[in-house]
Amino acid sequence: MKQILILQAIVLFAVSSLSAIIVGKSGFWSALAGGVTYLIPSSTAVLLLKLVKNNPYLQSRMFIWGEVLKVMLSLVLMLIVFAIWHESLVFLPFFFGLLGVSHLVFLYYLRVKDYGR
Repeated sequence: MKQILILQAIVLFAVSSLSAIIVGKSGFWSALAGGVTYLIPSSTAVLLLKLVKNNPYLQSRMFIWGEVLKVMLSLVLMLIVFAIWHESLVFLPFFFGLLGVSHLVFLYYLRVKDYGR
């Protein structure tokens, strides 16, 4: 699970850097904000799963609650970012930062890791 968080951080840094090159400073911060709105809830879900690692019954329950918490916390963080930073936020870098952290990591593990086996 730590590997997923590390890979998400690497993807976030890459997307933010690319946004900085294309859009500029505001693109970097927008992409970083987009990725962080999903990276923090993912870290929280991983922490919850680690806390109940030794109890299989609680682990299955915590997986479900961790996913629910991840979605709700992501939405709350996005609303906070939009409420505070709506005037200078660049939407496409924000969206690509969020998309990069949330989807590309899972596509990597789904397709690339098991490719050729």
